[in-house]
Amino acid sequence: MTQQNNLLSEDSVYKKKLFYDNGVHFIQVKAKLITEYKPPTPYLKTHVNQTLASSAGLVQNGTSHYNATLTMLFYSKKEYADWLQFIGSQHKYYDEKGTVYIGIVTGEPDIKTAEMETKYIVTIGMSLVRKQDFEYKYKTEFIDIENHWANKYIDNMQQLGLIATNWEADGESVVYFRPDEAATRAESITFLMRTYRHVDKLLRGY
Repeated sequence: MTQQNNLLSEDSVYKKKLFYDNGVHFIQVKAKLITEYKPPTPYLKTHVNQTLASSAGLVQNGTSHYNATLTMLFYSKKEYADWLQFIGSQHKYYDEKGTVYIGIVTGEPDIKTAEMETKYIVTIGMSLVRKQDFEYKYKTEFIDIENHWANKYIDNMQQLGLIATNWEADGESVVYFRPDEAATRAESITFLMRTYRHVDKLLRGY
């Protein structure tokens, strides 16, 4: 997914988070991100950046990469060591505006200790790709809207995450949209709530 859980509180949704891939799934780095918020800086894609990104398995379809500098506070040597062994793996970064980036750590980390060397302050540079640039949020294609007059509108709403594309019970794709059927009261309320949260993120600069 390209956004964090819409059901979380605003404090949870709009909070910087960093994850690393341990080979099985993404694990949140057990450190506090103490960098003053600055959005990742875009820069043009080059063959050097493509090589760096491909080493972490990134798919490149965008026209730019992003640079970011993050400072992390680890409260123990173990927490720092747990992350350090995966420093070369793919990372996922959620910025304060809810945008998701995928990338890798570049260069050598700047490491400082505090409180009798019991805490570690680590500053890293990252080469990032905004996740929305290289994959759709949803890829399901409804098979009953191809010639419908509202085809493009339905596709747009699907990509924004405002209409369901998978059954929650088993995760199977929803293949029929049934565009001419009436919506239930529950479906209408759900759509309005998703729209409200989407507009809220837009107003926050997402």
